[in-house]
Amino acid sequence: MLNYNEELERFQPCADLESAEENIYGKELEEIKKNKTELYKANQMIKKYNQALNYAKQGNDDLAMLQLKNVVAAIPNFVDAYLLMALLSIKEENYDDARQFLDTILKIEPDNELAVEYGKEFESKVVEEEPEEKESDKKEKKKEKKKQTKAQTEQPPKKKESPFKISSFQENESAGKSPMFYMVTGIVIGVIVAAVLIYPTVRASFNHKSTTQVEDYKEQILAKDTQLKASDKKVKEAQKAQKKAEDELDEYIGTSKKDGVYDLLLSALQKYSDRDYTGSADALLDIDSKKLTTKNMKAIYKDLTAKVYPSAGTGLYSKGKNAYWAKDYKTAISYLKKAIKVSDTNRYAYDYLAKAYEGASDQKNAKKTYQTIIEKFPGTSQAINAKSRIDAMGKKSAKSL
Repeated sequence: MLNYNEELERFQPCADLESAEENIYGKELEEIKKNKTELYKANQMIKKYNQALNYAKQGNDDLAMLQLKNVVAAIPNFVDAYLLMALLSIKEENYDDARQFLDTILKIEPDNELAVEYGKEFESKVVEEEPEEKESDKKEKKKEKKKQTKAQTEQPPKKKESPFKISSFQENESAGKSPMFYMVTGIVIGVIVAAVLIYPTVRASFNHKSTTQVEDYKEQILAKDTQLKASDKKVKEAQKAQKKAEDELDEYIGTSKKDGVYDLLLSALQKYSDRDYTGSADALLDIDSKKLTTKNMKAIYKDLTAKVYPSAGTGLYSKGKNAYWAKDYKTAISYLKKAIKVSDTNRYAYDYLAKAYEGASDQKNAKKTYQTIIEKFPGTSQAINAKSRIDAMGKKSAKSL
């Protein structure tokens, strides 16, 4: 009767392929060593076998059997794995599986002593459990067994196959493929893995770098744009200053269409010398005193206005009134406005100015001037007339609506 613990001690783990050389013939071992892929697979299966043996010694028979099935599925000729599976099956009294494993071993290695020993144990267990057969049946079975033994003896011994031979399909497939094929395949797989793992990082880095460069370009463009805008602003300011200077120069020296400040002041002086006080005042009133740039010009302007304006008011008023009666309302308005500037106490000048606005159909300024008369000269005939004219213009506007 088998002592299962003692039998398990007969199985020793294999460190690697080198320690399993007794299961492989020389030429086959050399072929496996030359094929890196097969060598790697063989070493992995040996590790799984060692793990299964460890499970069995710990009493985890189910785990051991599961691992061993994986091993023999990958290495159909692994004799030690089948022996361990047979031992575990006999222990669990699973004799059908035990017979199958032992038959597989004897096909691979017909003279395997351990398989024969387990076979005897297996047969004894089966005999114990089977009912006694008739003598004739026993004789018949003995004859059949002798025939089978004789047939096995007469058959030429089978060449022991490598326990690491994976399958006929894999063998045929691997036979036509050189180590270079597996090396190239490994390189391709490595490239694919590298692409999957590295590409997102490289792409992210590239995108970050591109984004940074774009932002830098944007900042540079913005800086240039700001400089251009600043330069453009300076150019516009310079152009504006130049235009202002040109206008001031035109105001000072005059143009072909208009006399300048300098010309008007000279004209006022000349007319004053000729005792044409009205003409001198007319010239002075066209001068914008703020545009007189020198103290000397300002002094001349102030002196002339003090001498000319008191006596020039009457003359300007007369010219404006005459232009009004001549229905030259534009000229009338010009002279009458100057007459009021010279002397704003002349209510008659205001009255004719309002009438001149009416004649020129400028209702707005007409009403405004009439209102000034009412406020400035209340109770006078000009004020009464102004109120009447405002009422009349109001009625006229209402009718037109």
